[in-house]
This record gives sequence, C-alpha cells and structure tokens, in this order.
Amino acid sequence: MLFSLASILSFLAVSSLASPVAEPRSQIAKRSSNLRIKASVDGQCLTGAGGKWGIDTELTYGDCASAPTWTVNSTAGSIGSIIMESGGTPTLALDAGDGTTNNEKLTLQKSSPGLFQQTWLYTEDNRLTLTGGDNVSSVTEEYQCLDHGDDGPQTYQCFTGNTNQIWYFVENEDGAKDILGYPVTASAQ
Repeated sequence: MLFSLASILSFLAVSSLASPVAEPRSQIAKRSSNLRIKASVDGQCLTGAGGKWGIDTELTYGDCASAPTWTVNSTAGSIGSIIMESGGTPTLALDAGDGTTNNEKLTLQKSSPGLFQQTWLYTEDNRLTLTGGDNVSSVTEEYQCLDHGDDGPQTYQCFTGNTNQIWYFVENEDGAKDILGYPVTASAQ
C-alpha cells in the first residue's frame, strides 16, 4: 500500500505537535566526576555531618554550593559505585550499613568494590537503589532506596511514588543542571 507524500508529511507535522520533544538532559558517562547528589524533595545535596569527611562520617543535607562532589563509577551491566572526591586515602564511598533494613543511616566508608552496601543503581525514575549485585532496570519493593528521611539520608524500602526517594546528579554548584543517570550507578572504587 502506498501513501502519498502529502499524507506522510501531514502525519509527521501533526505528530510532532502532539508530542513535543523535551530538552534532553546530559547522560552520565561510565565514569562521571564533579557531580553533586541533589534531593528532589527540597533541592538540598548530600554532605557530611558537621562538614567533616572520613570513615564513619554520617551524611546529612546541605546547600549544594558547599556540598562535596562525587565520582559515579559504572561497571558490569550498569551497577557501580559513588565515591567522594576528596583526593585522600583511603578512597571513601557512599555506604548503606547492612543495606537490608529500613532507616539505615548513610555513611562514608573505605571503598570496597563490589561490596553490597556500596553498590547502587540509578534507575530511570531517578532513584538510587541498592542492588545486591543484581542488574535491575526499575525499582521494585524488594530493594532498599536512598531515602530523604527526617533524621538524615537513610535506606528505605523502595516505593514508586515516594518523592523522598527521587535524587538527581547535578554538575554545577547551584544544582541547576540535572543529569539523567539511567542506566548508570553508584558503589565503591
């Protein structure tokens, strides 16, 4: 069956009006540096409690302009690590404690590649979830997500629609440019 050129052009013109293309966000590369982790719920970024950085430092929320930057490492199949960029030794990673229960506080720990509680997936719906080494592409209620808790960043069972679990990687200190991270991740280096 042949279509006339006029009908094809007419269809294309109408369909382009019906579904405008949003301005694309940047993609995270296999290894992206100088990123801040910004909460959707209040626009604040992850930072160290009391402005301190070291093993066992609990994370909290703060102004993105003074928040540290992180390196996101992507490894096999879209799981990887989130490393704090301090240049110090040892390398520190975003760590979720035992990573299996609700309300686990997030801390900085020595980076241990492949360690369950340091292996994160950034999903297409902007959630950071512990994967346990599984390659998943969306959040299910079997996983623990990074959650914006009242007492600081914590793990909490992933729930679609929970806005406390939506996070963005941002490139600049004012947090204005979000980066689409799917299917990139976070863990230890």
